[in-house]
Amino acid sequence: MTQPAIDIIVPVWNRPIETRNCLVNLLNHSPNARLIMVDNGSDRETEKLLQEFSEGLDDRAFLLRNDVNQGLVKALNRGLEKGEAEYLFIVKNTSLVGPGWLEPLLEFARQRKDAGLIVPGLVLKGRGKVKGKHITAIEVAHGSFAAMLIRKSLYDAIGGFDEEMDGGTWCLRDYSRRACRAGSLTFLVPGADVRYEEEVLLGSETRRRENLQRTIAEFRSRWGQDSSYCLLMPKGADPEMVRSRIELLLPSARQGGFFHIIAPSHLHKYLMKSGHGSLHENITIHAVPFFHTAGTVQKMITRILSEAPETIVVAGIDGMSYKGDAPLLPFAELESRIRRCDDRRD
Repeated sequence: MTQPAIDIIVPVWNRPIETRNCLVNLLNHSPNARLIMVDNGSDRETEKLLQEFSEGLDDRAFLLRNDVNQGLVKALNRGLEKGEAEYLFIVKNTSLVGPGWLEPLLEFARQRKDAGLIVPGLVLKGRGKVKGKHITAIEVAHGSFAAMLIRKSLYDAIGGFDEEMDGGTWCLRDYSRRACRAGSLTFLVPGADVRYEEEVLLGSETRRRENLQRTIAEFRSRWGQDSSYCLLMPKGADPEMVRSRIELLLPSARQGGFFHIIAPSHLHKYLMKSGHGSLHENITIHAVPFFHTAGTVQKMITRILSEAPETIVVAGIDGMSYKGDAPLLPFAELESRIRRCDDRRD
């Protein structure tokens, strides 16, 4: 057969009704795609369903079977090994794609050669679309097993997911870090939404907790502890200088650093217009209201510290005056810390 334009990997473990709906939608809304279905030890009803799809689709489908459920990550890796197309897609059998779901992702991948992982807009089944969350593409810390594009060249460079990790967020974060080290970034690209279901947790709670703790420990041994900073930008700060300083934070955000920028309303408006409000999900720009009291900024800092007590408050401009309780770290020191951290990770 000729090389498919797109390979879509669908791991399946039971749930025949959801699986049928998922596959039918993929076929209807994904032209020129080949389905690589990985039967992860399903019962007879689901096994028969997948066999019928495979036989009926001929070259448009490829069916793999594991005798027992080996877990989501191992099933995905087995399917990815069989991928031949330029773009590989992961879609869980409980996810539902809709009309036009594919085009925005492919178009973005063609425009951004550094985009190795691309996640569509995801909406939890039973809930309406969350409006205004992201209206433009934005870099994110990790992808999603619910639906995600993987550029084949990236997969060839770094391989599959770590099968020793938890099969959840930390495994995804690890993969995006590995991709970043190889020069590929992870993006969320809004457009046609994909509806998904929350993960069904299997096994005992104690075993899941132990596995999660082990995974987190392994992740931090590889990538270090995430850091968190809150930068204060004074009223008279030069917009271009602020913009350049935010851009300096981007490499660190890609490596797990969290940054809160507190800026006067006029500066916040400028940064939003210049696109700096959607550089990376780990960089959040907060607007100080035009009409505010002397304690407004301190209240904003207190709220951030209540959610992340380890956050360090930084002077956006060294030597700036500040009426608050938290000591200010000079921006020059922040730069030095980021540089040392990046050197260790390289």
